[in-house]
Amino acid sequence: MLDRERAKRLAEEALRVSRADETEVCVEVLEQELNRFTADHPVQNLVRNLARVSVRVRVDGHEGKASTGTVTPEAVRRTVERAVDGAKHAPRIKGDVLPMPGPQQYRLRERLPVAPDPKATADSVAAMTSACRADGCTAAGIQSAENELKLVMNSRGLSVSDLDTRTEISLTAFKDDGAGWSSDIAAQRAAIDERAVAAEAVRKAIATRDARPVAPGSYTVVLEPAAVASLLLFAAYKGFGAQQVEDGSSFLAGRIGQRVLGENVTIADDAYDPRTVGHTFDGEGVPRVPVRLIDAGVASGLVHDRDTARRFGCRSTGHATPQPSNSGPLATNLVLAPAGRGEDLLAGVDRGILVTQFHYTNMVEPTKLTLTGMTRNGTFLVEKGEVTRPIRNMRFTQSLVEALNRVSGLGGDARLASALFGGFTVVPSVRIDGFHFSSGTDF
Repeated sequence: MLDRERAKRLAEEALRVSRADETEVCVEVLEQELNRFTADHPVQNLVRNLARVSVRVRVDGHEGKASTGTVTPEAVRRTVERAVDGAKHAPRIKGDVLPMPGPQQYRLRERLPVAPDPKATADSVAAMTSACRADGCTAAGIQSAENELKLVMNSRGLSVSDLDTRTEISLTAFKDDGAGWSSDIAAQRAAIDERAVAAEAVRKAIATRDARPVAPGSYTVVLEPAAVASLLLFAAYKGFGAQQVEDGSSFLAGRIGQRVLGENVTIADDAYDPRTVGHTFDGEGVPRVPVRLIDAGVASGLVHDRDTARRFGCRSTGHATPQPSNSGPLATNLVLAPAGRGEDLLAGVDRGILVTQFHYTNMVEPTKLTLTGMTRNGTFLVEKGEVTRPIRNMRFTQSLVEALNRVSGLGGDARLASALFGGFTVVPSVRIDGFHFSSGTDF
């Protein structure tokens, strides 16, 4: 594996041999251990060590990019040559060329790497499977640990690197026809509480047996953090970027400074929140800046890269994707702020639905953030403030913008949660009135 010093030497070699007008080098190193298990048996053990060096150059107003997974000085030199050759055959960059950024001031979040620990992994799996077995449940789950080193250097003197770490477990427990799910994510292995995850998955597996359907329609819902995260993921991808507002594909287009969501909804992008994960600089090496995106329901800010910042007359917030890119800046570390200490979200719900998790959520229409997906692994009927019985899973089709205008409560259980297709947000449980379920299922 590449360590930070060797990654730096490779980047310096690329800059040394490049004869381009401007050169940027990005070195990314991923060390990942992933274990899938069921009952008492490991199903898959995967260890990946990946490294990539990407070189972007500018030559007389033309831009080229090349990358390699062979991390030797010779391979890096060839990659520089390919990038320069590509620039010579590329069309001229349209408009004024924004120079690559110079040196920056950083607030890095130093973390120790997650060391491989086969015994700790085995003990963790054993703790979860034995807890499931003790209550007559069958376990199936995924346990992963990642170290991701990222380094960006360029010919104008910018140089930055840091290490991002994360560990995650996801556990589903099965009991007869019931299924319950729980997970935990943290920067370090020691912060993961396997026994608490197992206890929650088992509790829901037992509680979801003999589920019966309810009619589709609009309900008050209480969404647990994982369900909330899978919805906000799409706001991050398609809502808060300056380019999306500029081209009219965002729900915020033409509405900056206006109230767009409920007054109890405040959303920020904050890579420095101690609960979150990820790098604190963007694809060009520009430091991330915390941004208040929604302030008490009012559209108050956007995330920018250097290109959109120039067009909007402001500073970059450090949200560029690796350049060149057509996607524009993207929010990466959403934080939904709870109100005070949080509320009892079940209290006052006359008839509603408690949702543990959404499954295969997808975008239907971006300007209203209309989403569709299904509940999974723990869906319950709530009557007169109490969870009364399990119900079969439901498909929803719902505008997230409309839903976040009907938030009637925010819990005090904010935590880091991930969505099925990736992305990490810090969110509490949320109660929403009038959430639309379009159909039921047979399971």
